[in-house]
Amino acid sequence: MRSKFGTVIGAAMVLVLAAGCSSSSDESSSSTAASGDPVDVGAPLPDAVKSKGKLTVGVKCDYPPFGYIDESSKNAGFEIAIAHQMASYAFGDPDALTLTCVTGSNRVSFLTSKRIDLIEATMNYTPERAETIDFSTPYFDSGVKLLVPKDSPITSFDQLAGKPVISISGATASLWLTQCMKDVKQALFTETSQALTALNQNRGVAFAQDDTLLLDLAAKNPDLKVVGEAKADSPWGMGVRKGDTEMLAWVNGALAHMQETDFFWTEFQKSVTDPAVQKQFAKYVPRPGSELTYPSGSTMQC
Repeated sequence: MRSKFGTVIGAAMVLVLAAGCSSSSDESSSSTAASGDPVDVGAPLPDAVKSKGKLTVGVKCDYPPFGYIDESSKNAGFEIAIAHQMASYAFGDPDALTLTCVTGSNRVSFLTSKRIDLIEATMNYTPERAETIDFSTPYFDSGVKLLVPKDSPITSFDQLAGKPVISISGATASLWLTQCMKDVKQALFTETSQALTALNQNRGVAFAQDDTLLLDLAAKNPDLKVVGEAKADSPWGMGVRKGDTEMLAWVNGALAHMQETDFFWTEFQKSVTDPAVQKQFAKYVPRPGSELTYPSGSTMQC
């Protein structure tokens, strides 16, 4: 996972900066799945979702190549393709879907207040989050690194002591810094575009975030680079409301079906087209006979 993406649409970040975190229901990008009959994933779709006739999913809109707004102002990315596939499983229609833009700080509240049916928004598993929501089986893996100016002397987290560091409110990076580097002065933002602007304005010595996003930003911004050993490395999972066993069973069934058909890998190759990068990422998505698992202990080890 430690290589540049550099393959996402070149203008994606410019559009992300302008788009912010709006919501989208009928302007999402076309899915690869065709309309047809619902798919039996081994667990029934909950009646509360079935009665609406569509699935409502909280997604990232500023996180290429996983969830972002493309050149035609539509939702696009790896996670968006997964959401469309889930709608196809649920209703036989990949567009029976409402995509709602969420951030690290509001995605859980959107779920618990029933504004969305589930979270699919680059969310690392942590035992602390699992006390509030239930996690699906994992569908990707990631860790936290640092984005710094090309001429920065900073090469590791150890050099951040007492310095201002940019992070996203509610994100894994912010939680890890709070627990493990208490003397760091966090400059918190809700959107990637705000954090990137702050870094370019030297309002922090580094931007701490998931390496998957930082590698993409570095590929598009030649004056920036990614440094540091990965921290808080933990797979991503979807979030459902605590105790909603029916929804969790259906989501896990849908994810298992995608793994069996190698859907994750097929779609990832569409989002990241460089063969060299694909090769390095092959083990970070669930594939037939290859599982991802959550850590048994704390993901916030210092």
